[in-house]
Amino acid sequence: MKSIKDPVHGYIQVESTLLPLLDTPQVQRLRYIRQLGFSFLVYPGAHHTRFEHSLGTMHLAHALGARLSLPPEDHLHVTAAGLLHDIGHGPFSHAIEGLSKEILGKSHTDI
Repeated sequence: MKSIKDPVHGYIQVESTLLPLLDTPQVQRLRYIRQLGFSFLVYPGAHHTRFEHSLGTMHLAHALGARLSLPPEDHLHVTAAGLLHDIGHGPFSHAIEGLSKEILGKSHTDI
């Protein structure tokens, strides 16, 4: 198990079975994708990333699975889904979604 300090949730515990998933390039690239689009240009403190957001979502999905008393395998799947839910996002969040659809013909969900 690994503990990651989060400014919102405190220490987030990542189960050892999810560590290989957390360490993939696909998840790690979320560290460089802004959750809040271009808002950092107006609000200099707005530096939340998709990685931080995904860790928080994973944490909350894990808590929900425990609250619902899901079977262990389902609990793991729900927790992993929380971590991976933004894996298709490109840079600057939804701010460039129109360009993605125009140029690639795909949304972040398609990708």
